[in-house]
Amino acid sequence: MHPQRARYLVAVAEHLSFTRAAAELFVAQSALSQQIKVLEREVGAELIDRRGPRIGLTPAGEVAVSEARYLLTVADRGLARIRAAALGSGGALDIALTRSWTGGVIGAALAEFRRRFPEVAVTERRGYSSYNAELAAAGEIDLAVVRGPVADERIRVRGCGAERLVVALPAGHPLADGGDGPALGAGPPIGRDRLRGEPVVFWERDNAPGMYDTIVSALWPDGTPRVVRREADDEMVLRAVADGVGVAPMPVGRATAFRVPGVVLRELDPPAVELTVGVATVDDNPNPALRAFLDILERDPALGAVR
Repeated sequence: MHPQRARYLVAVAEHLSFTRAAAELFVAQSALSQQIKVLEREVGAELIDRRGPRIGLTPAGEVAVSEARYLLTVADRGLARIRAAALGSGGALDIALTRSWTGGVIGAALAEFRRRFPEVAVTERRGYSSYNAELAAAGEIDLAVVRGPVADERIRVRGCGAERLVVALPAGHPLADGGDGPALGAGPPIGRDRLRGEPVVFWERDNAPGMYDTIVSALWPDGTPRVVRREADDEMVLRAVADGVGVAPMPVGRATAFRVPGVVLRELDPPAVELTVGVATVDDNPNPALRAFLDILERDPALGAVR
């Protein structure tokens, strides 16, 4: 798909009007209509439904618009990199980190990357795994850190770490066994059967569907948890636990980092539940800064192998 025709198609899709799209693009309406027809001949399918009083997109048109937006995003970012190289600024690397996992291999790799390539501008953002994965698939970022598993054929996910699951309990809960703070090892591990029927505080499944399903299948294999409250993030979950609302499964790193008063952490009986973390990319991303970063992740023995 030619980038210019991609822009034309996206404009028509956003306005659902050739007249308004042509005005936005500063082209004649007849020229815009002709270019859309050329695109339809190229793909061998009708993209615009012109039968009603108002134009719309055909099913093929919906797919074409999604692909056009991806193409334009990649083209615009590529142009920005070329201009940066021409100005001697050394390029850029855009990364989205997950809210529930920081540091570890990724943090070490970023520090090493910055040491080796100080001229590359690194932009970091933070979001939920599902959002990060969508950004990577759409070509809006170079690399996304995600909680797996991730079911999206548009991206490749390389494993880069894991951490075990623990249970956060209100300090006065019978399973807390008299514990007085968020320090692991101060009480006996909890059997999974002891969690059956307990009120649970959880975050929204849409944040990281793969991680959510892994937790549920590991702790409640015969049913679903009795979720009594959903919170936006791990810190709010722990505060609800401290208020006695319920218990909460949580990655050990997040559970110990916040140290919320009134919360007691307990290990689970073996076998441990491992929550995986990975880096998501698209295979056809030509950014040399991304390749250099992945080389550090995959080949630096000090960081460990990335799968």
